[in-house]
Amino acid sequence: MRTFNEHDVLGDLDRDDKGNLIPYERNGKFEDKKGDLINQRGYLIDPQTGSVIDTLNRLPMFPAVDLDERGELPAPFCIEKFNFNPHNLLGYFDYNDG
Repeated sequence: MRTFNEHDVLGDLDRDDKGNLIPYERNGKFEDKKGDLINQRGYLIDPQTGSVIDTLNRLPMFPAVDLDERGELPAPFCIEKFNFNPHNLLGYFDYNDG
């Protein structure tokens, strides 16, 4: 059973018409509505380490070294952000000799 959801690490942000997050940039840093530090993807980050932290307990969930250059979460979490498992959609495929 999956226990991770993107909302566990997202800052408090508004969304545009297409559902994209709108981060606030102040003094060259990204912040959410509460003034918490976030990265460009909208994930809450620890100011000292750059690690992505949990919204509830503020403990590190993903070390900064595991994030890509744009601040995206490591696989498979970046793919399965919403308790979604793409493997549930795949059928059984058999090879056909001709």
